[in-house]
Amino acid sequence: MRQPHGDPFQTAAQLWREGAYWEVHEALEGAWASARGEERLFLHGLIQLAAAIEARRRGHARGARANLAKARAKWTALGFRYRGRDLRPFLEGCARALEGAPAPAWPWED
Repeated sequence: MRQPHGDPFQTAAQLWREGAYWEVHEALEGAWASARGEERLFLHGLIQLAAAIEARRRGHARGARANLAKARAKWTALGFRYRGRDLRPFLEGCARALEGAPAPAWPWED
């Protein structure tokens, strides 16, 4: 899949692979702020998932669960699909990460 968001999205992908989840949030914030419609919901959910994993890593389980719930609500509004991709596997991988599993791999590589 073509990187749909250009450089900030590519930067976020690299940061995710490095485990720099708060920095993923920062990398995508500008793109999210200027996005509209489905793109805005997608990016906001992705930012909230990164924040959830970072909160869990810092021992803030309640904040992690709250961010996961917010992301799930955003992606539910998208029908768990964005640009032809099913978002559920990534979302559920993030949910498992909050329970102690490794964070899921960044799924938008191709």
